[in-house]
Amino acid sequence: MSPTTCHGPDGVDLSREEAWVLHAAVLEHVERVVAADGSPDRSLTVLDRIESCAPLDAADRDVVREALSTYDAPDRDRASVEAIRAALPARRTDGCASRR
Repeated sequence: MSPTTCHGPDGVDLSREEAWVLHAAVLEHVERVVAADGSPDRSLTVLDRIESCAPLDAADRDVVREALSTYDAPDRDRASVEAIRAALPARRTDGCASRR
């Protein structure tokens, strides 16, 4: 991540440590997608938004959730993974955007 004062994407309240764990999880996700001969474009977009502190849209948040669910986090990062999940705006199933 670039050296800035932001800690992850805009609209998701993360500590510096949690932002680094998020970055690591999405980067690992990109590597898995590439290894499976998939297109990393969407995941790279999300990674770029995390690094630039840009907001994540609903599709971005789905990529983050997928990355976190498959991230083999070291013991020291597991609490951060749970904190990131809790910090993500809730997924809405009624077709409306989240107001959180």
